[in-house]
Amino acid sequence: MIKIYTTLVSQLSCKMHAIEERYYKINQVILKTLGLWPYQQSYLTQIHKVLFAGILLTFILAQLLVFITTQYNINLFLKILSIVFPTLFGTIKYGLFIIQADSIKQLMEQIRNDWRLLQNKLEIDIIEKYAYNSRLFTVTVMAFTLLGASFCGILQLLPVILDIITPLNESRLCQLIVITEYFVNQEKYIYALLLHELIAAFIVIIAIFGTAATIMMYILHACALFKVASYRIENAIEKSVLEISGPRREYLLHHRIVHAIVIHRRAIEFTEFLTSTFMVSYAILIIVGISSLSFNLFQFLQLATLTNNNSEASIFAVFIVTHLIYLFFANYAGQEITDHGIKLFKATYNGLWYAAPLHTQKLLLFIMRKGTINVTIGCGSIFIASLEGFAMVKLKIF
Repeated sequence: MIKIYTTLVSQLSCKMHAIEERYYKINQVILKTLGLWPYQQSYLTQIHKVLFAGILLTFILAQLLVFITTQYNINLFLKILSIVFPTLFGTIKYGLFIIQADSIKQLMEQIRNDWRLLQNKLEIDIIEKYAYNSRLFTVTVMAFTLLGASFCGILQLLPVILDIITPLNESRLCQLIVITEYFVNQEKYIYALLLHELIAAFIVIIAIFGTAATIMMYILHACALFKVASYRIENAIEKSVLEISGPRREYLLHHRIVHAIVIHRRAIEFTEFLTSTFMVSYAILIIVGISSLSFNLFQFLQLATLTNNNSEASIFAVFIVTHLIYLFFANYAGQEITDHGIKLFKATYNGLWYAAPLHTQKLLLFIMRKGTINVTIGCGSIFIASLEGFAMVKLKIF
């Protein structure tokens, strides 16, 4: 008996590993690239995180030092802060994943445990569909992220590229798009400073969108749990079961309702834990993100109307579009959670609950009572992630 149990556990572990490799491997690779994968925390990983955090912090410091060495004006202020705030946003997210490593690991463990609770192929198909969407989202986001980063990198390295393709008698002047102060001769050490800028930009971009893809993975898993709960509720009280007479009918109905309540409770607990993990940082990121979008918008308008610097204007246009896309998907994810919670409530209310025994109906009241309060993700009552919230933010900025 023990041997059979050990064999089943081994087979289940192998299946879970295959699922993780299939759907969550890309997120794992991204977090490993950043040194944020919570299952590997060796000394080398610790050095990895310190190095990346140091690059980001020194890049921010190098920009802020300009205010000390250069005479202040509004143009300088806008240009520096339009880069500082996106960098700060990425740095905060990077630090958040370092601080919340245990919580991120716990969320991943719960995903694995939830897969083990599935009872039939239809439920597996439901959760695999959401896992597939998560993988597709991650691949798409990272593809566009790398394309955008490549575009900005090519514009920054354009003089160097032109010197290789069509060389002149003297090298073209290569200037940093980002205004920085390193207290060294920038012309002499231009390539070292350029390397620092490009590495910092790469880390910021991967940190922002890689961690966002991971959070989206968690949110879509929560949506999958609500969907499975809805499926169980819809199929719990069937006419074929109601035709059965005697205690067996009551047992089947009670058994099915209990399993629906279990998966619903896990969905609620998963969502609440996810929200509590990121609530404080979410409030900070909202302030930094909106400020970043505002400064980039002002800088773009200034470049587009007062100067003929089309290359810089195009870079800030990419920044603005990226901000809006990020805001949209962040609020869309919150809307999805809310919609799935409402669908579960409707599935419970529109079912044949009145045909169930009285003690089984009382169990359904737990879901109905929870369903009267929308499941949301956000920062308490200050801001709720939703499409309505996205529209409000967009209107206030524009």
